Amino acid sequence: MAFENVRLANRSAIGSSVVARCGRVAAVLTLCVVAGCAMKGFSIEKAVPDPTTITGSVPAAQQAETDNGKLSDQLTIRNIVSALDFRKWGETPIPWANPETGSQGTITTVAETETDAGLCRRFQTSREAFDGVSLYSGETCMERDGAWMLRSFAPL
Repeated sequence: MAFENVRLANRSAIGSSVVARCGRVAAVLTLCVVAGCAMKGFSIEKAVPDPTTITGSVPAAQQAETDNGKLSDQLTIRNIVSALDFRKWGETPIPWANPETGSQGTITTVAETETDAGLCRRFQTSREAFDGVSLYSGETCMERDGAWMLRSFAPL
């Protein structure tokens, strides 16, 4: 019986020794594989996407003006251009300011035209705001119901 216990103890010691050796071998093999990958090197040129895999794209839609400050300034300018007494002001520059946005500028070169569609006024203005100074040209026309509509307002 004592001999049997020694034999079982040796067998379990041998088994745990084999498991430990297998674990070490597995760890060494893993390190060799990882080292082999690292030895191949890394290139930034290979890291960029392959342009042939791009199948297509949709261009971004042109969106209307979404900056509420600029929209508010456009409405202020439209209101001034539409309300001014054209006979009195004529070619005189007209200063404007929008206290809501802090923007200001000068309306210049107002020209009035009468068409089949109605009365229209073309103008140029400067706009000084937190995002910079810009020059714009625009046109506002009177609708059938008497309301003025800003038809165009674009940077020069």
